[in-house]
Amino acid sequence: MSKRVLASALTVFIIAPFHVCGQTAPPPSDATPPSGATRSTSGTTTTANTPAPPQEPYILEDGGFSIEPFYWLNRAQPSLFGGKTATTFGNLDYPGNANYSVGGEIAFPAGRSNSLRISYFRGQGNANSTLSQNANIFSENYSAGDYLSANYLIQGAKVSWDYLSYTWHKRAGAIRLKTLWEVQYVNVGTNIIAPLKEATTDTSSGSTDFNTAQGAKNLILPTLGLGFEQRIGHHFRWELKGSGFGIPHRSDIWDAEGSIAIRVRQFEILGGEKAFHFKTTPQADQYFTDTLSGAYVGLRYYWGGAE
Repeated sequence: MSKRVLASALTVFIIAPFHVCGQTAPPPSDATPPSGATRSTSGTTTTANTPAPPQEPYILEDGGFSIEPFYWLNRAQPSLFGGKTATTFGNLDYPGNANYSVGGEIAFPAGRSNSLRISYFRGQGNANSTLSQNANIFSENYSAGDYLSANYLIQGAKVSWDYLSYTWHKRAGAIRLKTLWEVQYVNVGTNIIAPLKEATTDTSSGSTDFNTAQGAKNLILPTLGLGFEQRIGHHFRWELKGSGFGIPHRSDIWDAEGSIAIRVRQFEILGGEKAFHFKTTPQADQYFTDTLSGAYVGLRYYWGGAE
């Protein structure tokens, strides 16, 4: 073998491995691109997208337009007390029960599955009692043994943002948790007369005292609460909710209700139990307190079509 042939063989033996190691192997044709990457197949570019998570099903009870009148079979029986600034006894009970209350609620969409609800109720009644001791009620003096005839009116209004905060198992029949962000207002007014007591005239001023008293107290407070709701099938659902707020030695307010609803197209027939408590501030001359409770029925109409 010549020296030239031997040199050529050694050159191939030494250089060839380095040349092979420097090459990059082509990717296999069936390689899977990472999420969101693109690849070309037969001249066409496609994008691999990660599927979006399933969204919670929308139901009309949450986040829809609705209007509901209701009839509340409560047992209103307020009590009037002398407050911190009263100088004499000023308590008065209102025995018996008030007429049943009427009210209504309007709901507006406030974000997906959230609602802004505005509700109102009123109840009124009459009560007769006999004072056991002298009393000053709304600046009118009465004596022990006076027979008093009184009437009263209780009104309540609430603005509530029902915010859907959590859902267990996002599917049909899921239980929904709502946080309730509210402002509540209460007004209580009364008129009192001693019909059997003779009217008197002040000779110096010429004014006549007809033994009547009237007064009113208002209360407005923010309230916070929770609500639970579950839809069972297409025509039934249940709901529980409650909220409240109070300031020690001053005003307080709370309310709660539980209901079931039967759905017929765009209407719901509701029935359940409501309770409502309030106390106006005792820092004034007089203050009212009462707890109303009883069954109620309502008829709700939804705009936007039946599900």
